[in-house]
Amino acid sequence: MDLASGDRPAVGVALLAIILLGAGSAAALVLTGRWVAAGVATAVAAAAVTVSGRRAKYTEDRRLTFADSAAERTGDAVLLAAVAWATVEEPATSGAALAALVLAYLATYMRAKATGLGFDVEESLIARGVRIGLVVLGLAWRDALGPALWAASAVSLFSVLREAVEVRRQREPA
Repeated sequence: MDLASGDRPAVGVALLAIILLGAGSAAALVLTGRWVAAGVATAVAAAAVTVSGRRAKYTEDRRLTFADSAAERTGDAVLLAAVAWATVEEPATSGAALAALVLAYLATYMRAKATGLGFDVEESLIARGVRIGLVVLGLAWRDALGPALWAASAVSLFSVLREAVEVRRQREPA
């Protein structure tokens, strides 16, 4: 480990812990009806996701890239499942939470599958930030939760389509 170059694995581990603790706390807060506090906890996790994602991308650390994606997906599952459960009597909002979860997973799957097959598909850190920002907005402003989650679903769907187009435009990998 070269400390002069900024290679500090503990920073990556701390970021991943913040993502998981933030998402878990947010889920617990959602289930107890404390929506604004859940928005704050999600914002903390989102900040860690942003820093972790940028760190993984620019250091080209494959293990951190993997762990970052796994932590984000786990955080999404915990939080969005809690939202779907807490809003079960509001079918449009509950459905939006499930759609946001499924489409986020689909976008990750598409990217991973394309990369595994040898295609060059980059994750959009902007789309990632917008998607989680919409979730934070919806949690903090409860009346906007359903529309915010549908918008987050649309961002993930856009990512799925963008990745499919990227693969279509490339030649067959060698």
